[in-house]
Amino acid sequence: MNRKTVAQIRKWIDHSVFHHVAQEQSAYTLWEKLGSMYQAKTARNKTLLMRRLVNHKLRGGISVSEHTSQFQDLVNQLSTTGWVLKDEEQAILLLSSLPDSWETLVVTLSNSAPNGKVTMQMVTDALMNEEARRKEAGTEQSYAFVSETNRRGGGRNGGRSRGRGRGQGQNRGNSQVRGRSQERGMSCENNTWFEGYCNYCGNYGHRKRDCRKFLREQPQTSQNTSQEDG
Repeated sequence: MNRKTVAQIRKWIDHSVFHHVAQEQSAYTLWEKLGSMYQAKTARNKTLLMRRLVNHKLRGGISVSEHTSQFQDLVNQLSTTGWVLKDEEQAILLLSSLPDSWETLVVTLSNSAPNGKVTMQMVTDALMNEEARRKEAGTEQSYAFVSETNRRGGGRNGGRSRGRGRGQGQNRGNSQVRGRSQERGMSCENNTWFEGYCNYCGNYGHRKRDCRKFLREQPQTSQNTSQEDG
């Protein structure tokens, strides 16, 4: 009878734990060892699941429905280990999973709870309503911001266009002055253009000693000695 019982138990043992009890010949000893092993495994599962439940937080990009669904899944897994949380305990854990930006809702809901006890139904409904309110407020703010930007954008763009026009006109004017100055004999000393008028021809952009008109009218011998500063 003992052998048959041992054989029957071994048929249903998972391969991952079979080698731990393969040498057991007594049905009673085999059953007790299996019980202690699975009891320890259940305790570890409880610890891991509770840790995950406590650390479960509502994060950006996750909807309230997704968050509460994940929360409830952890609660259900915990219940399969024999640890069943009361409704109020679940509600408190769900409230504690909210970020600081939801603190006003947490305080309001906690203070308004009948007899100081919150329920999962209260918390879930409040979270759904708050999410809908925030989405609606965000849409209205976005619409107002876009409208205000469009209203002001015309004036700014026009001003920038006019400013660019003036700047381009000034640049073209400076380019024309530099071009005329180069044609009239503008000199460059130490890579810096002379900003002034020639004392000989009256044109802008060069000194008298660099003036082409002055140099053309001077005898060949005097060009090398004339150093008069305009």
